Amino acid sequence: MSQLIEEAEIARPTPDPVTSSVLAHATVAEIGRFGLRNNEGLWPSYNCIDTLVPTPICPDPMLTETGEWKSYDFPEWVPAFEFAVQGGVQCKVIGLDRADMEAEVRRVFALNEGKGVERALAANRFVASTSGETPLWGDPVDLTPGSAISLATALALLEGYAAANYAGLPTIHMPRAAASLLNERIVWKGDEAYTRSGSKIAIGGGYDPDYATGFDGTWDLFATGEVYVERSGTIDINTMVLPGDGSGTGSDQNGLSDNTALALVERMYRVGVDCFVAKVTGTATTLDGGAGFGV
Repeated sequence: MSQLIEEAEIARPTPDPVTSSVLAHATVAEIGRFGLRNNEGLWPSYNCIDTLVPTPICPDPMLTETGEWKSYDFPEWVPAFEFAVQGGVQCKVIGLDRADMEAEVRRVFALNEGKGVERALAANRFVASTSGETPLWGDPVDLTPGSAISLATALALLEGYAAANYAGLPTIHMPRAAASLLNERIVWKGDEAYTRSGSKIAIGGGYDPDYATGFDGTWDLFATGEVYVERSGTIDINTMVLPGDGSGTGSDQNGLSDNTALALVERMYRVGVDCFVAKVTGTATTLDGGAGFGV
């Protein structure tokens, strides 16, 4: 006599999210209709003007200590850049739970969203603009001294520069691997990381290089003013590849075979960084050439 044994369901594990990405610290605005905006200037920032110029009380408060007329700074307009990211998956239809597939793509997209914004900042805003089109910005202010420095020194230089030039606490952007070596200098408030001096720390994984292709022992750390992010609603596309719709796996085709289910999530972003960007390169190894890690 045959007996059918019902297979037990698998409780699929779900990873916890990577905490303290740039989206955890940024001002995030949900934009229902992602329309045109003047990206040359989102708002005028006054946070880097010099309000500490020495001036005499007598005899003429309209002059500086050396006798010149007082100077007046201009506020700087904060530029922005736009980008979009998408994630898609294909599965064969037979035996597929399409609702599960679609829900999983949305879940993973949300988990990786902060990492995507960090990668866009590193690729676009933390280097000089080269398109020749406005808005334009230069390279970050590079504070790296002539000799190799530890990550702790790199962090100290960024916080010191920000304290001297910015009217508020900065956001520190660093690889999560670097944060692992600086863990004694990091405090957590819930799921958000801060330095012991109060600076926000963005470590969502988007600033980490591809370690599998090689690592030269150095990391770039950045400091900025406040980060502003506008994002559209998500575009969710779920469809099927049908025979005769033009799809195919040939060398000049889209790589999709018949009877394949597709799920896609896409979102647009506009990002601006208040006032300044500074950079320091720190080393992961000790300065004396030892095998340990210098922090």
